[in-house]
Amino acid sequence: MRDLITKILVSLHLYRPAVDFINRISARRQARLMKRHGLQMLSEVCIALEKSNIHPFLTFGVLLGSFREHGFISHDFDIDLGILAAEANELMHLNLEKSGFKLVKQNYLAANKQVFEETYNYNGIHLDIFYYFEEGNKFFTIIERPHETKEWKEANKTDGFPCDKSLVPKCDFEKHNFLGVDVLVPTDTDGWLRAIYSDSYMTPVKNFKASDFKTQIIHTNYRTYRKIFQ
Repeated sequence: MRDLITKILVSLHLYRPAVDFINRISARRQARLMKRHGLQMLSEVCIALEKSNIHPFLTFGVLLGSFREHGFISHDFDIDLGILAAEANELMHLNLEKSGFKLVKQNYLAANKQVFEETYNYNGIHLDIFYYFEEGNKFFTIIERPHETKEWKEANKTDGFPCDKSLVPKCDFEKHNFLGVDVLVPTDTDGWLRAIYSDSYMTPVKNFKASDFKTQIIHTNYRTYRKIFQ
């Protein structure tokens, strides 16, 4: 029945508006859960990854919140952490599972099967872990975008998804006290936030879209796929 409804929505060109509406409702629920469990989740994931010899750092929304709001952004509905791809190992999945994190999705590049993002569930909250790669004097990670015309299941079975590269300055990382939790942040946090959110990142923007601003998020010709875990 669900697949039939999806096909009807696609045929009527209503699939994307319906998904956006559902995502907005889900985000509100997630934001409430973040207020209850977000800090605990951040602490637990840092411990689990450090046990795996991986050094996680804040990125995207939670990095912006730590710098601009000195805490979570009020409408945040998940936590974004980065890891260096060179540090990733299988032990991290075991330690995250032991700590209560359930792996629900992996995003990977079609060309070489390289995982670039993982999503976990913890007490009903989503954790996104982005893999960062070196490129000259930059780090970059991959940001998957919706398919041009297809709903996600059909896209995942066929030609995959388009994606962007998010480029940030390559730098070291340093400890930062985030609401009582010691976590790594880029030493060039200002440079990262300018690259991701534009030079005006200190001014809150409702319904932010990177495409509306001069950022270092650029389109690519790569295609990506998703692996879903039950």
